[in-house]
Amino acid sequence: MSEYIKLIRFHNSGFNTTPYNSSSFCHSLPFINYEVTDLQTKNAVVNEDDFIRPKIDDQKWKGCFVFLEEYDKNLLIDGALVMRESHKKNVAYLKAEGQTIWVRNTAHTGKEDRYVNQYIKYSEHEGKQYEFYEYIGFHSNFYWVKMKIDLALKRLILGKRHFGYVPEWLSECYMMEHQVKEFKTSKLFGLKEQAGRVLSFS
Repeated sequence: MSEYIKLIRFHNSGFNTTPYNSSSFCHSLPFINYEVTDLQTKNAVVNEDDFIRPKIDDQKWKGCFVFLEEYDKNLLIDGALVMRESHKKNVAYLKAEGQTIWVRNTAHTGKEDRYVNQYIKYSEHEGKQYEFYEYIGFHSNFYWVKMKIDLALKRLILGKRHFGYVPEWLSECYMMEHQVKEFKTSKLFGLKEQAGRVLSFS
């Protein structure tokens, strides 16, 4: 039996992929080359060169934003998705095994708890090299870190239990183009859905 994860996107163009930073729209928040393997991780330290800021129209960073399994419906009423209220709701499925995705740099306990919070900087003085730590910044909870999709689902469950609902940053993720190409639709593949999970092919 194969298990598939449900993905949701509100967009009239479906799961179209575009460069993360494009000529028409830029995202200022970078990716961190760091994989979270333990949901209890907080305040990890990375190197300065672990920050990835894709260039304008960089085709290697094509992808799209989706919600993992579920989303806060209030986002369509008075939240970040108001501008997509009349857009088509697209649903697809991705085989979970072996998938690593990008999630927000925020632990399931809230925006004050970040997986990565500092980075190491190096400086040289009189022939000697020194290292010191700097905090990433105020919006670092919205940066992107890597996580296995199974762990991201556990994060979602714990976060929903903690808050009583699903905040946008908790279920939102960024999927790379090669992953989007693996998406399957329930209509096309005849997948049987139960309680938000696709269990098997019919």
